[in-house]
Amino acid sequence: MIETSQFLYQLWRDFSYSFCKIDNLAEVAIFFFLAFVFCCLRRNSPRKKLWLAVAYIFPAVLLVGFSLTQALFSNHCVLVFIPYFIGMALGNMFNASKKLHWVLVPIMPLLTYSVIVFALIYPPVFYPFAEIVDEPLQDVELELAQNVDYEIEMIHEDAWWNDSRIITIRGRNDSVFYRAAYRMCSAENIDEDGYKKRIKPNIDSTQWLPLNTEKASTAVKSLKNAIEKYEQEYHSDFVNDGYSLRVSLKDYKRKTSRRLDLSNASILGMQGAMAIEKMMLDLMPPREIFTTLSYDEVSKKCAEIENTLIQQIEARRNSK
Repeated sequence: MIETSQFLYQLWRDFSYSFCKIDNLAEVAIFFFLAFVFCCLRRNSPRKKLWLAVAYIFPAVLLVGFSLTQALFSNHCVLVFIPYFIGMALGNMFNASKKLHWVLVPIMPLLTYSVIVFALIYPPVFYPFAEIVDEPLQDVELELAQNVDYEIEMIHEDAWWNDSRIITIRGRNDSVFYRAAYRMCSAENIDEDGYKKRIKPNIDSTQWLPLNTEKASTAVKSLKNAIEKYEQEYHSDFVNDGYSLRVSLKDYKRKTSRRLDLSNASILGMQGAMAIEKMMLDLMPPREIFTTLSYDEVSKKCAEIENTLIQQIEARRNSK
């Protein structure tokens, strides 16, 4: 069920995104002003019939051109006539001696463009965001709990899994411990066909350290509460690229597990997921602790490793 606030937020977000496409705005303005100029010349020129003919011939030529290219079936092509005929109407009424008419000249293209954009995006089509998996803990997991009340694992990585940070937090009574790890270049995991295999980073390689500050402990409890209460959000856009953000909560007292995939939350503007993301990033050690390489340097290094491995795979294939 989509809440009204989320519906309005997504509607405004989509409108703002579409409105800022300068090329489309310029196109609307051009059609508006062409019609406006044609009709102003008709009104104030002795050759009234000539400019009236030009004003109607121009859209007629466009209509023929659209029809010949079958572009008429595109909403985009049909909608360009709206600012044109509004420009014609305003041009026929324009009086240079009235200040209000001068004010309407820049306002009308923007208003017309806003109406067109709104008509194109309304109503927005919503898709469920995030993957939420709730399930009971298995007996094996409960045996490994080691008297821990809960465990939170957070993974933040780029779109190509080349730059991954992982932190696991365990709480027992009022004590909180964590361990963190960093994984670079998952391209090392390539199958025989040359495709990447996604292997979960091993975070068991680092020792447990205490989170002994009151602020950190409070932040962990807030994160745990946010994960437990997180509900399905919806978005009206797809992201082909971005980043990956996953968090899991194992509550050993309740014997429950919850996993959330909140990838690209900030790109899609998911408020609830973004709040969890911020809490996670605040608890994660800075990236500089794990590596001194920049993101670009990591990408370059990983690309070199991947190319080398692919060449080795190709060489093995050719030798068979």
